[in-house]
Amino acid sequence: MKNADRKLFTMFDILVVAVVLISAVVSFLCVFSPKNDEMYCVVKYNGEVVYSEKLENTKEPTELTFVGDCEVTVVMSNSGVFVKNSACPDKLCEHTGEINRVGQSIVCLPAKISVSLVSTDAENTLDAVVG
Repeated sequence: MKNADRKLFTMFDILVVAVVLISAVVSFLCVFSPKNDEMYCVVKYNGEVVYSEKLENTKEPTELTFVGDCEVTVVMSNSGVFVKNSACPDKLCEHTGEINRVGQSIVCLPAKISVSLVSTDAENTLDAVVG
């Protein structure tokens, strides 16, 4: 008779399921949120900005070649940015693929080049405030 009085779901079970579902929905919305149309492609060599262009302004794919310690060819279009060719030994920058969301970046350590997508207001926001 004791098994017949037992409930199928307890209040704790319902709470855990609700938290998991809410977390899943929030994660889905964060990952698949619409792209920001006002993105800038910023290329840095050795920590200094060498190129900055609004992605919206690139109507046709544009190839840019940067010669540092290794030669790196970056292709920019209004849909995103990717590294087409790199003379570095591991080619991790090529395998990164196309980046197309604010905050994404491609880094080639041997060439000392980083390519990142930033929003228009990224220049006016603070990363940190030190005392």
